[in-house]
Amino acid sequence: MTPIEGQPILTAAEMRAAEDAVIATGVPVETLMDRAGTAIAHAVRRLAGSNHVLILCGPGNNGGDGYVAARVLADMGATVRVAALSEPKTHAAKSARAGWSGPVETFSEAKPAPVLLDALFGTGLTRALGVTETQTQNSPGGGRGPVGQRHR
Repeated sequence: MTPIEGQPILTAAEMRAAEDAVIATGVPVETLMDRAGTAIAHAVRRLAGSNHVLILCGPGNNGGDGYVAARVLADMGATVRVAALSEPKTHAAKSARAGWSGPVETFSEAKPAPVLLDALFGTGLTRALGVTETQTQNSPGGGRGPVGQRHR
């Protein structure tokens, strides 16, 4: 595994502002999603090597990043599975889901994998997690543990 050193860490507010600034220049959300998912896939491949990957996708754009990462990882020859909390809700996430040709498991069906990629919720989440979400987070088939946030 290769550590990620010297990479900037943004707060949720800073990430939203950075995304909004790029979108304001005319870059489509789908393009940002493709860039984010591709970067995630390359980082996972670099850090996790040939280990099997389970990607947990939420209903928003963070989940869309996960579908893109799944597609890119599969294209790189990785063994990757996707489990979704629900169907995608945003146009961009629906497009990303359509680009993933593999099956999508439910949380209750999903079995653990050596590498877990959390693409459940991002900075767009403005509500508390519900009971179903807190019972399924980070542990398919039962669930316990915190859910990380990245981008909306």
